[in-house]
Amino acid sequence: MPVNPADPEGRKIGIVVSRLPAADRSKRIGALVWNPGGPGIAGSYVPAAQLPPELAQRFDLIGFDPRGSGRSGAVPGCGEDNAVSEALEGGQGAAAGTAARRYAEACTKKLGALAGYLGTRAMTEDLDAIRAALGEERLSLLMGSYGTLLGQQYLVAHPQHVRAVVLDGTMDPALSGVRAALDASGTAEDKAYTGGNAEEVARQQLQSVLSGFTLWCKNNASHCSVYKDPVGRALAAAGGDDKGRKKVLSAAAAAGYVPERWPELADALDAAGHGDRTALGKLADKGFPEQLKSEAGSTLDLGYNLGVYCTDFAWPGTPAAIADAFHKADKDSSFTAAEYLPCAFWPGRGAPLGAIKVPPATPRPLVINGTDDPRTGISGARTVSQRLGAQLVVFKGRTHVATQGGVECAQRAAARYLVTGSTQRIPGCP
Repeated sequence: MPVNPADPEGRKIGIVVSRLPAADRSKRIGALVWNPGGPGIAGSYVPAAQLPPELAQRFDLIGFDPRGSGRSGAVPGCGEDNAVSEALEGGQGAAAGTAARRYAEACTKKLGALAGYLGTRAMTEDLDAIRAALGEERLSLLMGSYGTLLGQQYLVAHPQHVRAVVLDGTMDPALSGVRAALDASGTAEDKAYTGGNAEEVARQQLQSVLSGFTLWCKNNASHCSVYKDPVGRALAAAGGDDKGRKKVLSAAAAAGYVPERWPELADALDAAGHGDRTALGKLADKGFPEQLKSEAGSTLDLGYNLGVYCTDFAWPGTPAAIADAFHKADKDSSFTAAEYLPCAFWPGRGAPLGAIKVPPATPRPLVINGTDDPRTGISGARTVSQRLGAQLVVFKGRTHVATQGGVECAQRAAARYLVTGSTQRIPGCP
């Protein structure tokens, strides 16, 4: 792919793509592209075990590492901008601006030609090139979190090549950069919701990691003695202390993405419920599978993040104006503000995505969002739904990216929509 989509003869970058063929070839619908968001999460590893099973039956599951991440020319890390943060928190605005300029210059030099082309518009053309390489006339899309921006942009740029698109945990491209950055941090909302409750945080993590295991348990009760409440049993097995929670989370990470380990996990949780954590400890010691660890690797460095956010969203023109906008939005946001001051100097800024306008006869998307999602609020999901003429499915709770987070009603809705290609008779959530 050309680094700059507007210069097809210029410098190129390779994009790594994975393809898991549909299990039932006789009923194959087409290709379903999955993007987990991030930005910067490598997506060539598709966690099929966590998706509704009918999707793997009817679709070729397609994943890819976005440009500059994973095995698609991963960019070097830029590290933290501590000098900016220290100056800003010390009330030295001019020094913070100087430090932000230096950080932007040093970081963009490290990122090279990709620095100004890590945003969603460039990735949209990568996605269409993937479609062409697959030999598909139209794609179905399952986009999560930051990936929902890609889904929206692709819908606008290439509507004729879209069969269906699910936007799960939806971001509004019309947000200001400041608002988008604060929403993405989610720290204040997380703390307010959980009250610093470690057990509640662990529950949220387990619901996500064990979503596939939970579904398997309910469908295979004779092989899963904890089928009535797998997450609850996992929390109980932790024993209410940090050490126990860490062990349970490690065991969940070791087995949650590997169906072959699910019977072992079920037995281990059952034994732990009767006071014997030996099997749980052995499973935890196995760790996250090394092969999956490399395949699911991410580029979550600040520099990569700036390369995306600085180009996708609108920012004030100076470091001082950016800092002031953050302070007005949240007086306790100085740390987050310091991270984004370099956007004032970033190459490629000045052409944000803005509100998406879809052409007539564009396929109607399905938007999924939780009432209390701390990173993509329900108001943004409603706005995007109205803008796109989409069907909106709302569930109670704060799970972010419900199709991977074990929210069964959302998974059913997504599966029905993707299989039928229609928003008619889509089941809602209670």
